[in-house]
Amino acid sequence: MESSMESSAGRRWRGGISDRFSNISNLTGLLTKHEMEWRVPPSLLMQLTANYNELQTLINKCHTPLVSPIDREWRNTLLKSTVSFCLLRVKAWAYGAFSDDVMTADDIHQLGFLLPGEQGGHHERSKATNAIAEVKVKVINEDFIRVVIDQSAGKNAAQVKHGWPTGVKYALIVIISANDGKTEVCRQLTTRLHNNLQMPVGSHGKQFIIKASFLKHVDDEPLFGAEETFSMPLTTEDLIPNKLSHTEAEKHLLEIERLRLEVERLQAIINKNQ
Repeated sequence: MESSMESSAGRRWRGGISDRFSNISNLTGLLTKHEMEWRVPPSLLMQLTANYNELQTLINKCHTPLVSPIDREWRNTLLKSTVSFCLLRVKAWAYGAFSDDVMTADDIHQLGFLLPGEQGGHHERSKATNAIAEVKVKVINEDFIRVVIDQSAGKNAAQVKHGWPTGVKYALIVIISANDGKTEVCRQLTTRLHNNLQMPVGSHGKQFIIKASFLKHVDDEPLFGAEETFSMPLTTEDLIPNKLSHTEAEKHLLEIERLRLEVERLQAIINKNQ
């Protein structure tokens, strides 16, 4: 359930210039204050701060006789793009931080956002989805994989549906070591059905299990579909120790052959002198 303050903050993103700028100002101030505590990505905060500072200058100028039509047009354009940046980039990051227990629901509300499933007017949040995700993985190279998520159709592969299930905007991808079947090496919340993921250091030459779950809300209990197993290739650097061992073996065999020939030569001399 959301408070009236949270609901009004959500509405201000669609309000007039002062309402939207007020939300941007509040958001920028909170992220700056809690940058370390919330692990705010530097690039995200840098972009937001730059937009906020330029907007502040433009809005102030638009209240003076020195303002031109170009100033007003640029103010409107920058305001619109900054709101989109907040509602897409910043909100997606915030949901991820909430999923990782770095931020609380109250923190999300302070930023002017509602959690997935929360609605205005004191509505209850919608139920979790029972749609099953089907995950496919393609190894791009020794470090990256391409993960594609679809809707599972059970045994009838011809009926697999592409795109998000109704009301679902998030997916959870989990990658487990096939060595013990339980050690997680990657757990990522995503808003995309096609993802390029970088595997952790030490993955070369090992097998992994990947699974995915659709989520309506970031704190839903995951309902995973069928798992898929894949292997990461070795690199040239990984193979160097083996190559060195092979070289040493060749040297050893050559030495044995040299000794064999020497023995045969000596035996021939002995036979000749008898």
